[in-house]
Amino acid sequence: MNRIGIDVGGTFTDVVVFDEETGSARCFKAATDDRRPAEGIMAAFDAAGVDGADVSHVKLGTTLAANAILTRCGPATGVLTTAGFRDVLEIRRTHRERLFDLYESIPAPLVPRHLRKEVDERVDSSGEIVTELDEDGVRAAWRELRALGVTTVAISFLFSFRNPTNELRAQEIIVEDGGADAVLCSSEVLPVLREYERTSTTVAAAFVAPVVRSFVSRLSGELERRGVSSRRLSVMTNSGGVIGADAAGESPIPILLSGPAGGVSAAHWLAAQAGEPDIVTLDMGGTSCDVSAVQSGVPDERLDMNVGGLDIAYPTLDLHTIGAGGGSLAWFDAGGALRVGPASAGSVPGPACYGQGGTQPTVTDANLVLGRYDEGTLLGGHLNLDLAAAREAIAHEIARPMGISIEKAAAGIVRLVNAAMVNAVRTISVQRGRDPRQYALAPFGGAGPVHALDIADGLGITTVVVPPFPGCTSAFGAILAPPRCDALRSINRPLAGLDVAMVSATVNGLADEVCGFLAGEGYDRSVFDLKLWASLRYAGQSHELVVRHDGLGVTAESLGALAVAFSAAHERRYGHHFDDVAVELVTLRVTGIAHQPDPDVTWTWAEVKCSNNFQTRQVYFESMDRFIETRVLARGALAVGERLSGPAVLHQEDATTLVPPGWSAQRDAGGCLLIYKEEP
Repeated sequence: MNRIGIDVGGTFTDVVVFDEETGSARCFKAATDDRRPAEGIMAAFDAAGVDGADVSHVKLGTTLAANAILTRCGPATGVLTTAGFRDVLEIRRTHRERLFDLYESIPAPLVPRHLRKEVDERVDSSGEIVTELDEDGVRAAWRELRALGVTTVAISFLFSFRNPTNELRAQEIIVEDGGADAVLCSSEVLPVLREYERTSTTVAAAFVAPVVRSFVSRLSGELERRGVSSRRLSVMTNSGGVIGADAAGESPIPILLSGPAGGVSAAHWLAAQAGEPDIVTLDMGGTSCDVSAVQSGVPDERLDMNVGGLDIAYPTLDLHTIGAGGGSLAWFDAGGALRVGPASAGSVPGPACYGQGGTQPTVTDANLVLGRYDEGTLLGGHLNLDLAAAREAIAHEIARPMGISIEKAAAGIVRLVNAAMVNAVRTISVQRGRDPRQYALAPFGGAGPVHALDIADGLGITTVVVPPFPGCTSAFGAILAPPRCDALRSINRPLAGLDVAMVSATVNGLADEVCGFLAGEGYDRSVFDLKLWASLRYAGQSHELVVRHDGLGVTAESLGALAVAFSAAHERRYGHHFDDVAVELVTLRVTGIAHQPDPDVTWTWAEVKCSNNFQTRQVYFESMDRFIETRVLARGALAVGERLSGPAVLHQEDATTLVPPGWSAQRDAGGCLLIYKEEP
C-alpha cells in the first residue's frame, strides 16, 4: 500500500509517495491551482500515477483556510455576544503594532458591526449564571441576521469557558429555527480566558468552516472516484499532527497554518536521524520563507498566531514568516533603493524565466543568471527555464536603471534576499536568547538549499542538513505526521495553594477529551501518548510561558516543580526571574498523539539532465563575490558516505543545492546531505 503526502504551496503542489512495503519514496510536483484547489490537488495526485486501490492514507497540508481569511472569501457571518460586548472585535487589545505610526491601519473585523448582535445573559467569573439567557432575544437576533443574508454564526458569551450552558442553549435555538450552515460556540472552539482572543478565534472558525467543509467534500468526492475512501483523507494541523478531513470541517482552526507545519515535522525527524537534535528550519518556497526552531528534539510551539491581522489563539508551531521566496520580485522603492519582496510573481505568470509571460525580475531569475540554476535542468521535472528571458528582465528593470552589469544586479538581488532570511533566523534565535551557532540549519522548499550556505555563513552556523527531497519536504512531513489532538482549559489562579483535586479533575477531563477524539478517529488507546503543558506567568504579567508538567498525575510537589521550571524558563528567555512574585497558572493543555511506527525509507531520486552533461560551469558565490568554475553533479549520484568538497552544485528534480568553497558535503545513510564548514 502507498501513503501519500501532499503539500499545497503558493507556486507548486508537491506530492510524496511512500510505499509501505518496499520503503521507496518518490516525489512529484505540479503547478498550484488557486482558483480550483481541489482539482489542482488531484492533478498533482494523478501526476504521481498511483492506483487509488493501493492507497492507505492521503495526508494533506494546505493553507486554504488561512487564504479564506486573507482574501476575505467566506460566507456572511454573524456574531451573538453578551450585552455590552458587541465591539470586542474592534476594541481588540488597544495596543499598537507600530507604536509611532500615527496612520497605522487596523484590519477590519471579519464581521461588520451591523452583523454583531447583543443578547441578555451573564455568567460571572466563577461560572455562576447571574442573568438567565433571553431565549426570545436569541431568536429575534438570529432572525434579523438571517434576513440580512447571514448563514454562519459565532456565539461568544462572557465567561462561557467557565460555564457553557447559555452558549450551548443559544446554539440549540438557532439550529432549531433553521437556516444556518454552521453555528460555533466559543466554549467549544477555545474554552480559555481573554474574551477578545476567544471571540476572534471563534469568528474565524465560523467564517472558514463552510469553506473547509465544501473543499473537503469536493476533494473527498474526487478521491472516491479514484478508488480512495474519504476515511483515508487527513489534514495537517498547525502543530504538526493530522486530523481526519471531517473533523477539520467541523473544527477548522487547527488546520489554519497546516501547510508550513509539515516541513518543520519532516526536518525535525530527518535531522534527528542524522544526529542533530537542535536545528533551525528554513522553508523557502516560491512565495515566502518560514523559519522555526527545534531545541533538544522539541519543536517550538506557541498558543497564538496572527492571520491577516486577526489574532487567533490555538496551539501552533512557532513559525516566523517573511515575504522572501523564489518568486519574490525585485523593485525600486520611492527613494530609489533596490528591494526584494514581499510581492511575488506566484505560479502564474511566475518568474520571467518560466516563459509564461512574466516580465519582472525575481530571485529565481537572479539565481539562473548567476549559474546557480541550470537552464537545461527541468524545474520540478517539467518546466524549462529561459536564461535569455531572465537576463532581459533583470537588465530592463534593474541593471540598466542602475548602470551596472546584469550579473551585478542579479548578485544584488540574491544578497538582499539572503539578508532578509538571516534577519528572520535571528528573530527566532538571538532575540530569544539563543546562539544560532549552536544549531544546525535545515533548509528546504524549492529555493532553500541554493541559499542555505550563504545564510549559514551570515549566522556562524557550521552544519547544514539538507533533506532528501528539499522541494517536497512539507509533503513528506505530512506522511510522517501522527494523529494529534489538543484540549485546553483556563485555571487563572495563583499556583501556590491551588486545589490539587480541582486541577487533577481538570487534567483528567482534558485527557478524556483527547482520548475520545483520537479513538473516534479510529486509533487504539495503546498507542496514545499524552503530555500535560501549563501556561504560567508572574502575577501582574499579561503574557505567559509554556512549561511541560512531568506526567499527567498532579500533586502539590509537581505543582511546586512547575514554578521552579517556569522561573528557569523565564531566566533563559528574558535574562531574569523573580523569587518574591507569585506564579499564576493560566491555562492547562493536554496534547495527545497516536504514535505511528517510524518509516524505513529508501529514497529514489528521479533522473535529471543538465545542459553541460554534469561537467563544470561558472557559478557565482556570494562568499567570494565572483564566479568560480564549479563541479556539477546529480544529487542521486552521490553515494552514501561519499564526501564532496566545494565548490559544487547538486541538481535534483525538486531543488538545487549549492556547496560553496570552504564547505564539504556528505550523504548520510538516511538520505540527507550533511554539509560542514571546513576548518581554515
